[in-house]
Amino acid sequence: MDAVGFADALMQDFENCFASRIDLLPKRADLAAIPTTLNPILREKLNEVGIDLLYSHQAEAFASAHLGKDLVVVTGTNSGKTLCYNLPVLHRLIEEPMAHAIYLFPTKALAQDQLGKIE
Repeated sequence: MDAVGFADALMQDFENCFASRIDLLPKRADLAAIPTTLNPILREKLNEVGIDLLYSHQAEAFASAHLGKDLVVVTGTNSGKTLCYNLPVLHRLIEEPMAHAIYLFPTKALAQDQLGKIE
């Protein structure tokens, strides 16, 4: 069963529980080049894992952080937030070996998941 069929089944089975339904069409990802200001080591690592472009919000997040600006990133699940904060942090740690970073996560499972991605 595809997503539309699943939504249809839910609407039928629980018709009194839903006020409305909105079907959103898929849209093409907005991609951007990997910033030239990103440390070459990180550029190479991204290339090794098959990342040759970033989502536009990832590139914008790196650019803002690189300029020392504060930022907040709010996107859906599995939309690339991890690179939004890891790229600036890892860039700084490579550029300034005495720098430190503290990561705070709301759950131990999420912390372990993110640690695995960094490693």
